[in-house]
Amino acid sequence: MLLPCVLEVGLIKHLLKQSKQSGLEEIEHVKFLIISKIAYFALIVHALLIPAFAHIGANMLALVNILSVFAWASGIFLIKQGLTSLALRVFCLEVIIHAVIVCATLGLGAGFQFYLWTVSCILMIDYQLTFKRAAFYSLMMIATFALLYVFFADVQYSFAYPELLPHVNVINIIIAGLPMVYGMGLIREITLSQRVELTDMAARDPLTKLYNRRFAKKLITAAHQKSIELESNLCIVMADIDKFKNINDNYGHEKGDTVLINVARLIRQFIDDDDIAVRWGGEEFLILLTNTDAKQAFAKIEALRLKIAELEAHHEFPDLKVTMSFGLIEWQPLASIEKMLQHADEALYKSKHAGRNQTTVAKGQHPAFKDADAVN
Repeated sequence: MLLPCVLEVGLIKHLLKQSKQSGLEEIEHVKFLIISKIAYFALIVHALLIPAFAHIGANMLALVNILSVFAWASGIFLIKQGLTSLALRVFCLEVIIHAVIVCATLGLGAGFQFYLWTVSCILMIDYQLTFKRAAFYSLMMIATFALLYVFFADVQYSFAYPELLPHVNVINIIIAGLPMVYGMGLIREITLSQRVELTDMAARDPLTKLYNRRFAKKLITAAHQKSIELESNLCIVMADIDKFKNINDNYGHEKGDTVLINVARLIRQFIDDDDIAVRWGGEEFLILLTNTDAKQAFAKIEALRLKIAELEAHHEFPDLKVTMSFGLIEWQPLASIEKMLQHADEALYKSKHAGRNQTTVAKGQHPAFKDADAVN
């Protein structure tokens, strides 16, 4: 007999959050944990049914449940050995045999036949079976359910406490239905988790874990619209690692990747949760600072620039110097994203041609700055 271990949905979500970093293997681990808990729960229930059946005088059913305990214990052992698919088949076979024998002994009024529907659903999540084979086995379970009504419709309950039979029937219907609802809920959570993970993978640069250029444009547009609605300031910063080609040529692409990763890490540390950091392409980055005017953005970017210049102390090559140039502009409410990106890029260009390792604020910005103000 298959009974559910009623886990909190919060536990499922917690396990799925843990699985996001490792993909399908961790999702299989989630399945392993849940099936294990269900198996332990079912084993305990079968153990309790042994004295219950003996008490009402159904000694043969008590013996059957001893065998059921052995079957579930064997399945748990198989799960621990990594043979989850085989364990599921053992469980399903036990449910079939148990349902047939109990219905033949107690009749259909006790409701033990409804677990066959549960089994038919469980078989469909055994991914080691082909879809056709899983569907065939599931249909066989449903056919067995129907045949029980053909062969055992006339079996009458003849044991103690007949007045409790309707209550037992209701309990079995509910318990048999719970795994189906629970399973669908689990599949839903796994599907949503995978969808979020795939979206995140498509949105982020695999090396730096920052947003990629294609996805970031949607975020930037949304942030701009929000800033207009809230009448808040918004700044765009274009940044470029100085002489990055020389780093790759002199120290190798692996070291160049390390520089990119470290720079991205520092950028994440210096921005707020609502800000957006993007690997714009190659060694170029874009930073969108929300609720920030040009003067505030300048101070923040300068602090970041100085911190990046200290990266050399963390490298095995003492002569490797890492610096970064920045171009900054405060977004004008009516300006297009293309226009603002162009101005920020022009400011970055001026930083590069003024000696690198400096921050340039685009023309026409905060009154605290002169035109094309730059600091190095």
